[in-house]
Amino acid sequence: MAIPQKQKRDILRTIGGFAAAGILAAGLIFLGNRNDAVSEAERLKAGILTAHEVKAAFQSVGGRLVERPVTEGQHVRAGDLLLGIDGTDVRISIEAQEAAIRQIDAQTALEREGIDLALREAETTERTLWRQIEEAEASRKAAAASLESAKADWTRAQNLYPKGAMAQSAYDQAKAAWIAAREALAISEHTVKRLSIGASAQEVEQLRKTGSAEGMHLETVEIARRAARNRQHNLENFAATRASLSAELEQLRVNETRLRIHAPENAKVLEVLYEKGELIGPNSPAVLLESERHYFDIYVSEKDIARFSEGSSVKCFSPALEREIEGVVALAEAAPDFASLRMVRERGQADLTLFRVRIDVPPSEGLIPGMTLEVRL
Repeated sequence: MAIPQKQKRDILRTIGGFAAAGILAAGLIFLGNRNDAVSEAERLKAGILTAHEVKAAFQSVGGRLVERPVTEGQHVRAGDLLLGIDGTDVRISIEAQEAAIRQIDAQTALEREGIDLALREAETTERTLWRQIEEAEASRKAAAASLESAKADWTRAQNLYPKGAMAQSAYDQAKAAWIAAREALAISEHTVKRLSIGASAQEVEQLRKTGSAEGMHLETVEIARRAARNRQHNLENFAATRASLSAELEQLRVNETRLRIHAPENAKVLEVLYEKGELIGPNSPAVLLESERHYFDIYVSEKDIARFSEGSSVKCFSPALEREIEGVVALAEAAPDFASLRMVRERGQADLTLFRVRIDVPPSEGLIPGMTLEVRL
């Protein structure tokens, strides 16, 4: 049976109305869900709890592994022994270095004693020379007086002999005595000069006036003292050598303390990379530890980064444990380029740069790495 035209139009209007209502409802539902998801993502930030990993190594030393008291999965406390290597070579080097220091100390003591002895000998030589100079000066004065007497006799002989008042033998004797006295004075003066080498003219003049050589600066003595003082350089060299040996010995003793690795903190042993008897190179990671220090990272926009200052407290929520945990912001920094939030241009929003916030979480019962922690903004 044919449907009237008016009834057809009513049916089409009804169908169209229901369709429009369905489309509108679907659009509202879609927009509502999208807006709720976006809003929730902006309000809630989540991250995975992670444990710090510590790689323990033998610092600057290596050798054959002789101690391995830990195994994978074992929990250790700070200070517990992890590994130990053979220290025979280091101990032998320490003994050799200590012997070298003792030897340099003995050489230093011997040289110091030699210097003191040389200075005392120089002082003794100086006083001996002063006395010899005084004796030589006294001899010079006596020779000068003898020369005056012999000169007078010779002058008298020269006057008497031509007159026949003196025999030839007496004349010759007076002449010989004058010549001998003159030579004796020359020898005495030479002796004084030889012993007084290095003395100033004022000191020599003072000697002639007083007959005392006390305080005269003599070249022989000055050379001896200078040679003794120059030996002080040997002491300085010995001191420098000893300082170098001591530094090397200290380094060896430090290396001896590094022959064993101890746990730097409470941790779990994840992996021991060497077995007993194997050779371990210096600075090579030997034990991998999982620290009890935990953290997780979240990424926030630049408008929210001001809420996370380093050192501030943050309330975190654990969905698995269904309780809040107090965390501390360790750092807040610009995230790597790959973490930038690329928004669609069609919605009129520019690219947003994210910031990474690292939050340290203290140990808590039931909280283990791998769990999710949330922070609500």
